[in-house]
Order: sequence, then structure tokens, then C-alpha cells
Amino acid sequence: MEPYEIVATTFGAVMLLLTIRELIRRKKGLLQYSFWIALWIALILMGTVPQFYYTLLFVTQALGMYTPIHFVTTFSVLVLFGAAYYLGKRIAELDDKLSAVVQHIALQTANTRTVGPKKEREGA
Repeated sequence: MEPYEIVATTFGAVMLLLTIRELIRRKKGLLQYSFWIALWIALILMGTVPQFYYTLLFVTQALGMYTPIHFVTTFSVLVLFGAAYYLGKRIAELDDKLSAVVQHIALQTANTRTVGPKKEREGA
């Protein structure tokens, strides 16, 4: 086995175990889990099964790319764009929820302050 194959296989196995641990702790959803598990298994296969690399080479050439690194780079950039879009959308949703909570707390505080002094004046 070549050194890069050992590193790829070890890294893929460690990340696979970490991903499974996160699923057990319910920190990742099933869709995220499926994506990451497929990625780590592919990495392990590339390090342990030479035919998998040649299959990937054939697929990338069929897609019009010269080497698998072009496929990996293109795919990675697309995934990063998708992740950036999703995270931006999620941040906007959380910002809206936070604004609603802050407004609710502000209204409760304002109502408490306006009602409180009147009751004190009436009691004195």
C-alpha cells in the first residue's frame, strides 16, 4: 500500500467513526449523515480498493474531465456553494426568530413597567 492510500484509509475510517458517533448523539440529521457516510466510505474505498479509483477515473473522463481531481474539485465547490446557501438561509431564519423573541420580551417588560407603577400609586 502506498503512503497516501494508508493516510486516506485511516482518515476516512476515523471520520466515519466520528460521523457515526454524531448520529448516535443525534447531532446530525439523516440527510447529513447519509452524505457524510457516503463521502467517508468513498474515501476508504479509494485507499483500499484500487479498482474503485479506476472506476472513478472512467466516470470523470466520461463526464469530460481529465482527472479525478477535476471531478473532486468541481464537486467540492458545488457542495460548498450549497452549504453556504443553506447556512445563509438558516442564519436568516434564526435572526428572524431571535428578533421575534426580543420583541416579545420587550413587550412583556414594557407592559410590566407600565402596570407596575400604577399599582404602587393606587396602594399608597
